[in-house]
Amino acid sequence: MKSLFDQETTEALQQLCDETCEAMQLARKSPELDDLSACLAVALLKIGLATGFIEQRYPGFAKEIEVKRQRVIAALAAEQQQQKH
Repeated sequence: MKSLFDQETTEALQQLCDETCEAMQLARKSPELDDLSACLAVALLKIGLATGFIEQRYPGFAKEIEVKRQRVIAALAAEQQQQKH
């Protein structure tokens, strides 16, 4: 299968994904709110970095993510409304 990215970018993205997953695993085990917020901050940072890498190669990618995020929010809101009725 052909990769979307060159070897260096693919490896950088893989590392960011691995680090994001690691931060989320630590967040699940966080005993304190301060630890939880720190782990989530790291995960969000890594996701932002990954998005930025892709945005450099495919301008508009970040906007596409936001459009899809808004669709998911709208679908979840609609589902909640249906459950109330």
